[in-house]
Amino acid sequence: MKAVDKIGGLLRDFLRERGIIARCELLNRVYQFTREADLSPEEQEEIEALVGNKQLAAGVFQNVISGAPIFFDLPKLDTYTVMSGRLFHFLHTIKYGRQDFDNANRRLAQERPALRSLLIDNLAWVMTSFMERAGYKISGHIGNRLTFEAGDKKIEVLVYSSANAVNIDDCKAFQDEDCVMLIPSAENVEPFMKFYREKGASAEEAGTQIWVVNLEKGTVDPFVGYTTDMDIYGQFGNPRLAEMVRTNWNAT
Repeated sequence: MKAVDKIGGLLRDFLRERGIIARCELLNRVYQFTREADLSPEEQEEIEALVGNKQLAAGVFQNVISGAPIFFDLPKLDTYTVMSGRLFHFLHTIKYGRQDFDNANRRLAQERPALRSLLIDNLAWVMTSFMERAGYKISGHIGNRLTFEAGDKKIEVLVYSSANAVNIDDCKAFQDEDCVMLIPSAENVEPFMKFYREKGASAEEAGTQIWVVNLEKGTVDPFVGYTTDMDIYGQFGNPRLAEMVRTNWNAT
């Protein structure tokens, strides 16, 4: 089976079943199917070249919503609407009724707990790849906690489904080690601004770092705190983000 068909087959069956799908779920399903395809390094390079993005899953996602997917016979999600503040993609060639959209919105609400769990798995997968590029290897994975090591360096990473789920005190269990809290980006910056103004200072005082993963771009960036490891610094999409946040969002 060709590499492109491993992911394409999973996506095709899923999209045909759904028809209307929230952008946030589509994004996480693309990451899930990319992980489950278990591609070899050569297969990954093949698809990365086809989608024009070195961040594999992010490139696949952007290709799927582009209207001209590389995957054979894949439904073209070339239209979208907004419901309850969420983007939903669908095919303009099918005439969906109001009940169809209501059902899609209701299904998203029902699946939210499962999607939060899937999101944490996807964030952990992205983080593992990110740390490997920085020269680290994963040495432990229990629940939402990841441990990475490189020589005598050790970093504990706690993965959360949103900024609202973060508890700064969680890092106190790792006082003798570097601790990073990992959260996903969001369509709205308000939760991040609120979090920073309420908890940013205490996180910095505790030496805790908070990083943000943008799954649509496949990037990891610092949100609070600073790393002294230049191998990690060089992997950030925007290494100056934490500095910009500190400058622009400090409460006056």
